[in-house]
Parts: sequence; structure tokens; C-alpha cells
Amino acid sequence: MSETRKFMLKTEPADFAVLLSGIFTIAREMGVNMERTARAPIYYSAHDFTNAILNLDCEIVALAEYIPVLNGATPFAAKAVRDFFKSDVNEGDVFLVNDPYTLDAGNQMADWTIVYPIFVEGEHMFWVANKAHQQDTGGGVPGGYNPNAIDVYAEGLRIPPLRIFSKGKEIKDVFSLVMKNVRIPDTQRGDLLSMIGAAKVGERRVNGLVKQFGKDKFKDFIEDLLNYGEFMMREEIAKIPDGTYHSEITGNPGSSPVVCDITVKGSEMIVDFSQSGPMVQEYVNSPIANTHSSTFQAVMNSIGKKIQYRCGGCYRPIEIKTKPGTITHAVHPFTHGNCTNFIAKQIIEAVWAALGEAIPQAVPGGWGSINYWVFSGIDERRNEGFGSPDFLACASGAGAIWGTDGWPTNGPQICSGTLYYPEIEVAEGIYPMRWEKWEWSTDSGGPGKWRGGCGVDNVWVVESEKEPVYVAYAADPYDYNIAPAIAGGKMPPLNRKELELATGAKETSADTRSKKFYVLRKGDKAIDFTQGGCGVGDPLDRDITAVQEDVRDGLVSAKSAEKDYGVIINPATFEVDIEKTGALRQKMRA
Repeated sequence: MSETRKFMLKTEPADFAVLLSGIFTIAREMGVNMERTARAPIYYSAHDFTNAILNLDCEIVALAEYIPVLNGATPFAAKAVRDFFKSDVNEGDVFLVNDPYTLDAGNQMADWTIVYPIFVEGEHMFWVANKAHQQDTGGGVPGGYNPNAIDVYAEGLRIPPLRIFSKGKEIKDVFSLVMKNVRIPDTQRGDLLSMIGAAKVGERRVNGLVKQFGKDKFKDFIEDLLNYGEFMMREEIAKIPDGTYHSEITGNPGSSPVVCDITVKGSEMIVDFSQSGPMVQEYVNSPIANTHSSTFQAVMNSIGKKIQYRCGGCYRPIEIKTKPGTITHAVHPFTHGNCTNFIAKQIIEAVWAALGEAIPQAVPGGWGSINYWVFSGIDERRNEGFGSPDFLACASGAGAIWGTDGWPTNGPQICSGTLYYPEIEVAEGIYPMRWEKWEWSTDSGGPGKWRGGCGVDNVWVVESEKEPVYVAYAADPYDYNIAPAIAGGKMPPLNRKELELATGAKETSADTRSKKFYVLRKGDKAIDFTQGGCGVGDPLDRDITAVQEDVRDGLVSAKSAEKDYGVIINPATFEVDIEKTGALRQKMRA
């Protein structure tokens, strides 16, 4: 354990508190502006974006944590723009970037980033990075996910650091080139303008805050804020016993292991993925920006969860090591299109599993793996294009936390509960589908003293009379093991992904995993089971009344209560046979 540290502010404490609230409020206001002005439901309904203000060193000063796995990738986008354009940056310029293989600028090509310089009284002081998932990115299939892609070129339009506005004026030919390479240009143009408008809101508000307090005091505050974040993270790392902690997560044949070694020494941490396996043919290889962002999320969700104001200073004590050419450091031209879901999930859980060796009470159990289609097409009711992940199938259960059951339908893990699911009526209004079922699934949460949260049964039917609905497979291609299941907790059942076609034909989970892409017509039905989270602690130690209530509420079956928890319940009356339960639990423990 390291020695006691002290932290001294340059800024007066009262001013620091006001400025701290102010700068984070600005980031959140940018997000609210995107919610209210964007045209795509990915933004205004699901909130699949993030907003960040960064200093000139591209450290995050403040952020609005809409989708956490995007946060740690925003510095990479800002750095790419900074390093490409160098001093050729002007007030009113707007830059666009998405390519993970040009200056490590992106986490996933479907997530485009607007990078915008903030000038204060003629001085370039900050960057804004608004990163958001797009309805379409061009490429081989609609919707931005191409599970059959053989290289990055089939996954969409690669955008290196690109100036799309110069000194406040749109560069029409450049903007036009981008929009000509996506399938829903009118809506997507509106979404990009929403991102730019939000950046300008940030610029205006930052200028107002600096004007109120003065440049010098504001610069001192930014330095204090980053140092404060570093101090707070060092305090948390120092609580972990010094040592090296190991984890390895693998899946079905053909998968590549995610290997994590965490070394803690005093108040510093090294997270080493360099022993991970090679890149794979499936589109889950993780570029370096995605690996960094996933690692930071894992740390903030565990040892850093009590740090209220999260900034780039929190990342300073953490060194991340990777090896180019591995699944955790993808290189050109390998596919990566679904990396923000997988391998990001496995990276997060590998960090948790390693930390769980040292501090199991501070680490969540593993979350369920999400299990969804990306659908797209023309809605003939309005003659408008649509494209979106099926967010209603992204509702996996959260893993339990020491002392608390996991939250139901809280996934995906990369969002940590921040993803908004559309109301069924809203989804049916904007997509030509009808939902037959969206409900918590019985026995979907992993058993434990504290039970994993439930996943969902998600069933929808195509309603379109003439236009087809294109669907791309976007579930975990390898069924990677879920981790960690802490202190005797159990894993949830595996996902299932099936189709019942109007012709009477059926496609099994093995079929959909193999074929990956379908053209659906009226009456074709998607049937998805999305799993829950891992349990924590021995299920035989679960409170009998809690098991009884789970059976009564339909979260756990009477059969599972007996098999997994050793509790015998009458399914008609929900009464517990205390005597037989005691004997069964004693026998199961033996």
C-alpha cells in the first residue's frame, strides 16, 4: 500500500465546486440538445452517443455519459484531428472522423465523431468531441453491421480526419461526398447537424463560463479538475493489495482468448492484454481505441464507481498494454464492426475477473451477452428509410453485485444501464414490425446468493406488405464465457436466436449464426432469448423468502428453485416446505 497522499487546490473551494458543476452541466446540455434535435431514434430514443469536452492535450475535462463504452474513445478522435491538421485549425471549423485505422481515430466505424475546436477570445482552449452511432455507414449491407465482411472496406465508409466546415461555412462538396455514401442521407445529415449544433452550444456555454471567472482562474480550475480525478483514482487503486492478477475469457472453437494481467503497485495499475489471442475472421476484433475505452469503463464500473466527476485525470494512473495483431489490438484491414459489443464486453469482464481475485466485493458479476438483429429497409407507410439495432433485444440482465441482486433488462454491459429502450408503441410506429412479446424471461438470471438480473423474451413479426426488412446477425458469434461468477455464483443459460418464416420454415440458432444475413417478408417472425446476468455467492445461501418471492413473481421456476437453490416450493400455492428444503440443502452442500 502506498503512503498517504494530499491534494491541494489552486482554485478556491467554492469556485471549484461552482465550476465543476458548470462544466459538467455544459456537457449534459450538449446531450440534451442532441436528444431534442436529432432525427434518428438511435439518438432521441436510445441515446446511443456521448459528449465530451477535452483540453488541448485531449484529456477529457467533462463528459455526458450516455453510452460509457464510447467515452474513452473520444480522446483518440480528438488526437487524430489535432495530429493531422496540427496548427491548421480555425474558429468555426468542424471535423468528422470514424476510421480506427487512421491515427487510431475510432473505436468502430458506425460511431462517427464530430470534433470541434472551442476558441475563447481568439485562443484555442478546448475541443468538443460528440460521438454517435449512425443509422448507416455505407458498406456491404444496410445498417452499419456486416457480419459477412471480409475486410474493413466492406464495413462502411472510412472517414479519416476530415474538415466538413471551414470557419463556419459548410464545405459542400466534402459533405456531399459523405452523404452520397450512406443509405439514409437526409436523416443522417440532420443527425450530423444535430451533433454540430450541440458542439456550438458547448462552445457558447464554455465562453460564458470563462468570461464570468476569467481565463487564468479557469485554466487553474481545469488543471485542478484533472489532478483531482487522478488523485481520486489513485486513492482507489491504493486500496488493492499489490500484486499481479490474471484472467482469461474464451468461447467456442474459432474464438480467440482475451487474456488480462493486472499489476497493482501502490497507486498505479498496469492492465496488460498483450497475451491475448490473434485476430479472428468474425467482425469483433477490437481496435486500440475500443480496447482503451472498454478498459477504462471496466475500471470506473468497479473500483472507480464512487468517483462522481469522471475526467481524463482518472485515466492517468492506468497504463494499458496491447500487442498489435491480437484480438485486443486489431490492425488494418481486419474487420471490427461489432467490436463495441464484442470484444468490448469480454475486455470489461476480463478486467473484472482479474480484479475479482483481489477485491471480489467491489466487482460486479458478469452481465448477459446481448442478442440482437440490426434491421433496415424502407417503411412503406411513410416511404422513408430506417436502420437500427433492435434495442429491445439488447436488454440482457446485469450481474449481481455483492449484497444486491442484478438489475433485470439492464444491458448491454457497454452501456451499464444507460441505454434507453423504445416503448413498444414507438418502435411499431417507426419500424414496420409488430411486437408479440417483450417480457422478463423466467430462469434467465444466473443463480446465486444474490441472483443475476433477468433477460428478456423478445418476439416481433414483419408487417410490411411489399418492402423487405433486411436483418444482420449481431449476437456474440462465439458464445464467450460470461465472467466473473463470483464466490460460487452461477452463469445464466445461453442466448437463443431463431426465425419462424411465413412459409413454415424455421431457422435455428445454429442456422442464424451460420447464415448471418436474411431478407424477411411479411409474417416472418424473429424469436430472441437474451440472457440474464451472473449470480454472486452460493445459491444455497440465498434467503428462502427471496427464492419464494422470485417464484411467485415468475422470475424463477419452481423447478429451478429446487435444482439450483435447494428450495422446495408448491407451484400452485407458492408455499415452502421448510423441512424438505432444509434436508435438500444439507444434502446438496454435502
